[in-house]
Amino acid sequence: MNFGMWIVAQFRGVLVGMDEFGNNYYRSKTKDLNSRERRWVLYKSEPDGSLVPPEWHAWLHHTTDKPLIEFAKKENIAYFAGSENDIIDRIYKTGEKFSCDVLVKINADCPLIDIKLIENGINLFISSKNKPDLVTNCVEETFPEGMQYSIFNFSIIKKIWLTLKESFWREYFYRFMLENKNDFSIINIKNEQDLSKLRWTVDYQEDLEFVKKIYNKLYTKNQFFGMNEIINVLKENPEIAKINEKYSGKIGINNYNNSKEKFKNQ
Repeated sequence: MNFGMWIVAQFRGVLVGMDEFGNNYYRSKTKDLNSRERRWVLYKSEPDGSLVPPEWHAWLHHTTDKPLIEFAKKENIAYFAGSENDIIDRIYKTGEKFSCDVLVKINADCPLIDIKLIENGINLFISSKNKPDLVTNCVEETFPEGMQYSIFNFSIIKKIWLTLKESFWREYFYRFMLENKNDFSIINIKNEQDLSKLRWTVDYQEDLEFVKKIYNKLYTKNQFFGMNEIINVLKENPEIAKINEKYSGKIGINNYNNSKEKFKNQ
């Protein structure tokens, strides 16, 4: 059985990359009325357009995705660059290219994701006698924002690719499955304790500072630290949790609901 992994970012702003000057580049998780995402730069120091390299300047102005492709090539990462607007089309064609039987979804704005949680989900998928359409920890939110993952049977990806027609749902096909969960075979994994109010994802500068603090505390001790280690750090260093506490752990789902309402009212 071949497992494929794609990294996606949903809802609000997503850190895309950093240039040689230390400037960070972001894109929005939602699109405007012209189906275009917002792209912007946060300068390391004082704003200075002359410090934006040409390739990133082109990316900011929607003329190329070359920086991401060049990064993948440099790091020897297998990739597929498909449609930016038709998400299910890109995902399906990614799976086709790499002959995937299963696709593992991790949000790109979740750098603290716990690999042990993902391994547990994969093992549950493999051990299921009748292979489910989806194994996830998102049907009922009980994990911190930033610990979400989903494991898709590629056969259901193909079915959705063939049948979903509306552009909104082709972008949010994952949410389409959750909202129509009785039509799919879905296994949901719940955390023993509801930690869904905790925010460990990256949408704002404060989120990035939070993540940096966590990495400084844990990475040198264990490169593969997970959720429990982070919880212990926050118990011992409560000031770290205050860095981004002004932002809700529900921003992602709230933005999705707002986008859905706009779609319904079109």
